[in-house]
Amino acid sequence: MSRTRALALFAIGVLAVVATGCRQERDAAATFVPRERTESGDPRGFLMGFSDVPASLTSDAYIRHFDLVANYGEAILLQRPSSWSQFLPGAEVTDDLRDEIIAAREASRARDLEMIVALDPFDAGNRGRLGGLPQGYEGRSLADPDLRAAFVREATFIARNMRPEYLALGTEVNATYERNPEGYFAFLDAYQEAYDAVKEASPQTKVFVTFQYEELLGVVPELPPHAPRWELLDDFGDSIDLIGITSYPSFAYPTARKVPAEYYTQLAEHTDLPIAFTGIGFASGAGRAGVNASTEPEQRRFLQRLLDDAFNMQTPLLIWFAAEDLGFAASPPYDLLSSIGLRDANGTPKESWTVWEEASNRPLDPEAAAALLAERGTPTATPLADEGTSTPTPTPTDTETPEGTPTEAASGG
Repeated sequence: MSRTRALALFAIGVLAVVATGCRQERDAAATFVPRERTESGDPRGFLMGFSDVPASLTSDAYIRHFDLVANYGEAILLQRPSSWSQFLPGAEVTDDLRDEIIAAREASRARDLEMIVALDPFDAGNRGRLGGLPQGYEGRSLADPDLRAAFVREATFIARNMRPEYLALGTEVNATYERNPEGYFAFLDAYQEAYDAVKEASPQTKVFVTFQYEELLGVVPELPPHAPRWELLDDFGDSIDLIGITSYPSFAYPTARKVPAEYYTQLAEHTDLPIAFTGIGFASGAGRAGVNASTEPEQRRFLQRLLDDAFNMQTPLLIWFAAEDLGFAASPPYDLLSSIGLRDANGTPKESWTVWEEASNRPLDPEAAAALLAERGTPTATPLADEGTSTPTPTPTDTETPEGTPTEAASGG
């Protein structure tokens, strides 16, 4: 049986790792010319933004991408695979890693972008195992004392030297549960320790994990179906400040109209925590092997409904994964992601871009947005036109330097 759709979801995480090679900021503010935003429309309570994956893997494209994010949003998702070897007991942080951290921080600050940093200890292509482990540690989990210490130290290093508004200490962790429950529970223990360390280093940072939403619901075609794993949302107890989700429903449903009306709003029935959209995408074109039958109008319809849901759910964050189509993602399985941007790889806007731009021009005012929502009353989920009332099933087809010396920073001291 083809596993094309499942591969597409895994490929998204791999692309974030691949893109780390272009992260070289020469001058944090040299190219940035802010656009003049004319505020209009209803207030919104959520930050808008994109991930740090540019349309092409060059340092110039990376810089231009930061500019684009800042002009049409307020937040950027900075994704980082774990750098195990630099945080093991006795190890020192290299100048390259330290400079990379500073560059990302300064590039964000120069553009007044809130940082959402995601530290991913797992292999993006197989979340049942840790990714990028150094020689001698292959096959181990976070039950290993050295790896657990390295994870906590790196989380502390990021918190202390980046001071992000949000820090995810694990991405799409439910995918790890599905593939390696023992490894997942080892991660839970390490996460609890890392959460406490981050809060001590940077008390204002909101700490969380993300869940892959289609897999949480059990609706990924070609993977074993299961009832929604809502119980996983409770595994982190009081050591979690919000729930983050990544979601790419065009790999589970052929069109936006087939996505159930309460697809996202049902989450609020299973947690009292704020719910953040930390990586969302919907294709604007038909995919290889019949992955979806989407079009630019379908992508626009999905985005319009997503913005309504974000307002009604009072989410703090809405991060669309790719501002522009990924021109470097031409080979399978990455080609399945080639049309999830709101602009094409050359920067030409699609239909959905106007919707995004108009939303970004709305005044950012959480209090006013909450008051407006209360005035309107409890919203009722409304299906898209022609969707019907049934619940469809997926078609199976300021410049600072890092605190402390490298060794001290790595050890959390």
